[in-house]
Amino acid sequence: MHIRRLDPVGNPADLAAILPVYQAACQEAMPGFPAPERTRLLLIWVGPGYRQHTVVLGAFDHEGDAVPQGMAIVGVELNKNLDLAWTDICVSAEARTRGVDEALFDAAIEVAKEHGRRRLSLAVSDAAPPADVVERRGGKHTDTAIRSALDLRTMDRARFEQWAAPSAKNSMYTFISWDHCPEEYAASFCAALDAMADQPIGEYEYDFGKYEVERLRFSESRCALFDVRRYTLAAVDPHGEIAGFTQMFAFPDEPEAVEITVTGVARQHRGHGLGLRLKAAASLWLAADRPEVRWITTFNNDENKWMLDVNRTLGYQAAERWPGYEFSVGAGTP
Repeated sequence: MHIRRLDPVGNPADLAAILPVYQAACQEAMPGFPAPERTRLLLIWVGPGYRQHTVVLGAFDHEGDAVPQGMAIVGVELNKNLDLAWTDICVSAEARTRGVDEALFDAAIEVAKEHGRRRLSLAVSDAAPPADVVERRGGKHTDTAIRSALDLRTMDRARFEQWAAPSAKNSMYTFISWDHCPEEYAASFCAALDAMADQPIGEYEYDFGKYEVERLRFSESRCALFDVRRYTLAAVDPHGEIAGFTQMFAFPDEPEAVEITVTGVARQHRGHGLGLRLKAAASLWLAADRPEVRWITTFNNDENKWMLDVNRTLGYQAAERWPGYEFSVGAGTP
């Protein structure tokens, strides 16, 4: 087995080689849903992120092969969580029987070592178990995420309109929407995004840091570069501050599916039903603007019962569970 580093951002041949591997692994891990396409791979996984570095690894049977048998992405942040690296390993069931995932895991550990990291995190879908990697490498279970999906074909529009309407508890909030955040709300929106920092994450140790306007503008410019539409709906309190929000990404090459990337309500504004109202209103907005979309998907930690309750009320169904594991980089190799 030969492992080599790839450059899917700068080299179209590398992108063409890993995309089928990534898609096949995703379809195994998320059965019944459309395969992700190149834009998602470039924007979220392998492209340069905000103050982070990403390494893409391909596993080949022979050194000169062009088609990999598996791939891994290893990422590190450069301004926080300086002891942590994360990895995503994409390997088919057949390739796992030949130890391709083990070889990629070893290579991911080496990348983590190069960056001085002590911990490596890995999440896996329960629809595609990670063979012996977790047990043999001493993986510690830290948390579990649940991916939920809403089939818009089953949406009861009248009920959603009721949920989206102002109630006695939240009529003081007005809703605004954008793709690019207006300058007058940028600082307030970043402060509201910090509400994500107290979300339940089990035993996973992670510093969310403070959200910066610079980071917001970086993300917006990256999305514009790839023609990714950001559907952001925010609740504004009587003082003109952002109290809560939900945001969805629509990828130009994935017409049937949209992903909720973040939803949050600042602590002082919780208990007013804003989460339900925001998500219902955003769903109606999306359905009107993109009638071709069937699925809205989202991830939540299994301890986040508040947002899971909102999702279940709206009709989201649990699709898969994604247990997360952490490995000691020093002890990660046999």
